[in-house]
Amino acid sequence: MARLSITAIAVAFFLVAAGATEARVPQHNGANTAMYIFSQGRKVSAGTTVSVPQHKGVNTDEYILARKLAGTVTPTQACDQLDGNKKVCYTIAKLAGVTTPRTLLETAVRVALGRARALKATFDTAKATAKTGNPMASILGSCDKNYDDLVGALEEVTRSLQKGNTGDLVSKMTAASTYATDCDNWYSERSLTSPYEAVQRHTAQAVSVALGVAATSKNL
Repeated sequence: MARLSITAIAVAFFLVAAGATEARVPQHNGANTAMYIFSQGRKVSAGTTVSVPQHKGVNTDEYILARKLAGTVTPTQACDQLDGNKKVCYTIAKLAGVTTPRTLLETAVRVALGRARALKATFDTAKATAKTGNPMASILGSCDKNYDDLVGALEEVTRSLQKGNTGDLVSKMTAASTYATDCDNWYSERSLTSPYEAVQRHTAQAVSVALGVAATSKNL
């Protein structure tokens, strides 16, 4: 809200400075269109009526561009920009508290971290109960170490977000995405299916969403 107030003041100042006694600025679905126009960098002269595209369930290119320039891209629009796992992203975007690309990223990381910790505990137990000499023992041990690495990587991302250090998020999430798929690859190499395949897949998808949002969103 603070950003909108500053923008509105800036628009009002621009109009006064231009000597405008009255500017007929229409409303944009209940929002102050002056802010919409300002976000596009368009000038408004006195007596000018500006046509603003309607936004009724369909995101017009001009409307989306204006929202991006104003820094108000929605979580759903951030999901639209991803190359994959969009459905998973849309699901995360509907969770409580997700209102911006930043909170979308934070939530995706939190979801992935919770699942990674659960997998780490699962493989801890499976490794401990595996019989000596069991061919699966090596995979279980590798996967246990792998998810320990994933937990560490996601915890580091969480700390970076909390501290506002977003400059290297993509590289950190890229590392996490590798850890998120290695275990399943080891099963596949032996033509085996992991008994935890579903949760492994869901974990990898959440990591992928976080990586995609970090790579495509600005001003996180």
